[in-house]
Amino acid sequence: MNNIGIKSRVILLGTLPALLFVIILAGYTTSNIFDTLNQSLSDRGRIVASQLAPAAEYGVISGNRLVLQRLVQQVLSNESDLRTILVEDSRGQVLALSGPELPTGLIAKLKKNNIQETKLTNGLIVSAPIYRSLVEIDDFNSPGRAETKVKGTEEQLQIGQVYVQLSNQNLQNIKQDLIAKITIIGLFGLLLSALIAWRIGRNITKPIQEIAYAVNRVGDGMFVQTIIENSSGELKTLQKGFNSMSSSLKQAYEVMQDKIDDATTMLRYQAQHDDLTGLINRREFEVRLDRSLNAVYINNAQHVFCYMDLDQFKLVNDTCGHAAGDELLRQISVLLVNRMRDRDTLARLGGDEFGLLIENCSLIDASQITNAILKLIRDYRFIFEDKIFNIGVSIGIVVVNSGFENISEIIHAADSACYSAKKAGRNQSFLFSPGDVEVTQHKRSVEAISDITDEIDDSQFVLYCQPIVPLSKAVPQQPHYEILIRKINVDGIIMLPTTFIPSAERYHLMPNIDRWVIKNTFIAYRELLNKSAETCNYVFSINLSGTSLGDKSLLGFIREQFSIYAIPPDRICFEITETAAIVNLKNTISLFTALRALGCSFALDDFGSGMSSFTYLKNFDVDYLKIDGSFVKEMHLNRIDHAMVSSIHSVAEAMNIKTVAEFVENEIILNELKAIGVHYGQGLFLGHPIAVKTLIDNFSVFTSH
Repeated sequence: MNNIGIKSRVILLGTLPALLFVIILAGYTTSNIFDTLNQSLSDRGRIVASQLAPAAEYGVISGNRLVLQRLVQQVLSNESDLRTILVEDSRGQVLALSGPELPTGLIAKLKKNNIQETKLTNGLIVSAPIYRSLVEIDDFNSPGRAETKVKGTEEQLQIGQVYVQLSNQNLQNIKQDLIAKITIIGLFGLLLSALIAWRIGRNITKPIQEIAYAVNRVGDGMFVQTIIENSSGELKTLQKGFNSMSSSLKQAYEVMQDKIDDATTMLRYQAQHDDLTGLINRREFEVRLDRSLNAVYINNAQHVFCYMDLDQFKLVNDTCGHAAGDELLRQISVLLVNRMRDRDTLARLGGDEFGLLIENCSLIDASQITNAILKLIRDYRFIFEDKIFNIGVSIGIVVVNSGFENISEIIHAADSACYSAKKAGRNQSFLFSPGDVEVTQHKRSVEAISDITDEIDDSQFVLYCQPIVPLSKAVPQQPHYEILIRKINVDGIIMLPTTFIPSAERYHLMPNIDRWVIKNTFIAYRELLNKSAETCNYVFSINLSGTSLGDKSLLGFIREQFSIYAIPPDRICFEITETAAIVNLKNTISLFTALRALGCSFALDDFGSGMSSFTYLKNFDVDYLKIDGSFVKEMHLNRIDHAMVSSIHSVAEAMNIKTVAEFVENEIILNELKAIGVHYGQGLFLGHPIAVKTLIDNFSVFTSH
């Protein structure tokens, strides 16, 4: 040291502290920046997962895999560090996957241990739960509903999971580049320390502190961080590098957030609107109806709800197909929207049903609006290909006032009023009044079918049968019964079909009921066969509804029941009404042909009720014509009814079809029918309906008679 000159000593004294400082600075900076970069990768993963989870909510609920797949692909394409995005539902079923598949064992381990983040050799995996929002998105807020929203958040239900895998390759490259730059800074600093040691000591502290502070802020998730580039050399390079990294993070975050916001907006719109017509859907409409009902109690307001059901929609669908039906709904929606006030709410409630909420409106004004709608739809002509249809609409009107406790009561009231409008002749409006007899009857019929589901409980129904008695010795004398159905209510009271069949037909529940009747009739006949050692020769007639005739899977079901219970097909006769047969002409002929090939027979019920009964008769290969009871029950008093019965029998005999007269209620009618030559009779005078179980239990008694 004594041989070293003062200049060398100054350089040495300046270099050694600089060397020590560079080492400390490099270590501190590298450590902090590496930790920050590592943490930033983790934070980015959490941000992507946490932002993607709510955006995927609707797709998971609706099972719309296409929307979810587009969403994850968009997110993946905007983040270079993302390798894989996986969306699963609560059962572990994959709904969307973009990128390489994740190890099944690793995913199972994360689920089992409820791990939200795990590091891998080449990156990390971050997961976030997908919750189902229990509180509707509402643009109406009231002080009394704030607490409800908070509670709804606490009780969220997890319906799925999002997994995001990020690669640390870019991070490793940044680290290597950072190490190289820091090394250059250190070497450059050592070379210059002898000359500018005093300057380095004065200027190096502030930039380092700014960098360290900015790095910590980035580590805390504050991506909008910039450093003033007031240094030189390696420090300036480091400042620029940090600013560039911060800018890239900010830009990536903003792009990703914009994509997530767009996806969320799209999902919210889809959740509130009908895809076909663009009108708001039933869910959103019920939210607004509930809001209006609350306004009734708070502000003593009055609103009007109109439940609209198109009258000829099924005809268009059956004639031209569903594409025509969809086009009709779109055109009707445009017509209605153009006539609505800005503050009114028009929605598609489902199928061909629309809802109109007229807020702050008197009944007189509402009547003018509904009359205008009736005229608009009545004058409208729907043209599809070479066909022109007249379209009508039935409207049920309900005044939304304090007489209703909830929206369910309002909707049921409007539905009842709409039903009354249809029953009164269609293409008209009907104002709901709680005391109306028709409304009360409709409510009871709806309540009667409220417990019917896809899987009918055997305790809900019971089978009855009524004898069809031979009146002529020219026909087989074997026992013949029409199978009837009765419903058992919650009090154990037997209900006649007239109390629940109309509503079951309206709400498309008859196919389920028909299948239950077919199955249980076959079960009963199998019991008779077992009891008689396979000698029972009864004929059972089973009624089929019009909606069942349009069910393409019904034939397969009937064949399956024949196979299961080994019932001779020639002992089963299927009955359909003339009206149902005409409406479903093509399907009816197809079903008749297939079942007749098995050996079944057929009866056309209520014959003569239509305007062109004889014209359509030649289209059906039937075994029995059941003459409409309206002609039979007064044929001994009315010459026209007597002539109708006689003419129907004459045509049937000419076509080699057996006739059955219903409503045989006294001996005089019976004698008149025998005189005409009608083959069979059915009615209370010939035999009351009895439970099928009674028929089985008393098999030997009935056989002996």
